[in-house]
Amino acid sequence: MKLTTDVKKQHTVPRFLLNNFGAGKNKRKKKLFTFDKHNDRVYQQSVLDATTRNSFYNVENHPERLSLEPILERNEAQTAIAIKKIIKTNSLVGLTKEDRENIAIFIIMQRARTFHALESINLMMDSLVNKARAMGYAPYQVSELLTGEKESEDRKNLFLHQIISQVDLIPVLLKKSWILYQGHKKDPFYISDNPVALHNDIDMGPYGNLGYSVKGIQIHLPISSTLTLALTCPSIAEGAINLRDNFAQFAKIDKTVYFRLPQPSRIYNHAEAYETGIPMKSSSENIRFCNSLQVTFAEQYVFCQSNDFSLVKQMIKDDESYRHGLRMKIG
Repeated sequence: MKLTTDVKKQHTVPRFLLNNFGAGKNKRKKKLFTFDKHNDRVYQQSVLDATTRNSFYNVENHPERLSLEPILERNEAQTAIAIKKIIKTNSLVGLTKEDRENIAIFIIMQRARTFHALESINLMMDSLVNKARAMGYAPYQVSELLTGEKESEDRKNLFLHQIISQVDLIPVLLKKSWILYQGHKKDPFYISDNPVALHNDIDMGPYGNLGYSVKGIQIHLPISSTLTLALTCPSIAEGAINLRDNFAQFAKIDKTVYFRLPQPSRIYNHAEAYETGIPMKSSSENIRFCNSLQVTFAEQYVFCQSNDFSLVKQMIKDDESYRHGLRMKIG
């Protein structure tokens, strides 16, 4: 593959994915409602302009002008086919092994390729430099990589290296349990400038609980205004199926249990969504939860097919830390 490009305007979230959240019949002119978390600003922009940064994936000052853009474009093209298949069939049933591999590669590299990922490297480096200086180290004793300025070549190239190195995690994602969540046109899913969002209900204390391999992990990627794909720890799928089976056995003994639970059908739907690949219909609370993950992980921009960002505004009002993406804490 020729690893050079003439493309200057590079998307940190690809157009094929953002198109699924745009408004308008013309695919080339779809518009996104955008909320800027840094400035409390709402506006419309074209998918063509959203999440673009000039030469973002080009290796700095490389003699052969190398770029990761061709690698990312190739995976985007392959993933777009698989995502289109999911949307068209409203199911995971038709996915081939290759489709799943392409989606897994996309999710891993998408999480590593955003501006938030670069910003996280900068913040981590700055924090290490400050701590080293506070401990009494002289400036010359701190490596050039750490003392480099925020826009330094070393940091940028470290960021690019991180994108490619993520492919080692593909087998981890392929072992997850895959599930689709279905929303509503009148209550659409958000997507953000950092769309791969992680969640875990298990509290692991200071060790953190958002690693790809930790028990209970959920990896969410909205793929359209009405569909979110989640790759979850197999223990979650196993728990959903066991709950369904135990509930069915108990219901044979006492049929009144159906009337004593608020939504007994959700127990069956959750398990069947894992087993069959057919989407689980999301309640308003589920959609709000998925959208809150996009707000939490977004570095600056949240996108929606409709102009409804009340959730974003409320979350920022309750906690100013939501004005940017998650930050790593270095003790």
